[in-house]
Amino acid sequence: MAETSVTIEFNLEFVTDPIGAVLDIAVPDAPSDAARQALLDNVESTMVGSRDNLVSQTVQRAHGRLERYAQRADDYNVEPLIESFDGVDATRDRTSIHAEWSWSHEAFRFMEFGTSDHTVDGDPVLVFEFDAGEYPYLDEMFPDGTAFLPQSDVSGLPESRAVRSSLNWLRREVGQ
Repeated sequence: MAETSVTIEFNLEFVTDPIGAVLDIAVPDAPSDAARQALLDNVESTMVGSRDNLVSQTVQRAHGRLERYAQRADDYNVEPLIESFDGVDATRDRTSIHAEWSWSHEAFRFMEFGTSDHTVDGDPVLVFEFDAGEYPYLDEMFPDGTAFLPQSDVSGLPESRAVRSSLNWLRREVGQ
């Protein structure tokens, strides 16, 4: 049996508004339409269709990295960010598969890219509940455990690279 070569075009892009990714896989040329459809069936199943597909694994890697980041960076609560995952929207036409996935939480970009030290101004005030044992200086001013401040100086966040690292993993998996 003679070997036939088929070109598969793979394009994976990181997007920033909202944070997520766009994946396009195309089979522009194939020996027949039946061969193209069989190949696209296989690619679709592997990438987005089957249980534990590669896109799903990519999302789980992003969530896992975000959770590990939160533990290292003062135990941030990242559950609202993870819960903001909007799912995977996949479509297929005669020659290609298109998939998009993203997270809608507005703070996700700050975790992904990090921030520098900055001041947060209240509108008109910031309200924080705090643990008196952890913040004794606030407890002296606000003994009920709730602080009302006109502004707060905040230490910057290191970048988590949760989504970008997961996309690099996907690129390596597809390249094997």
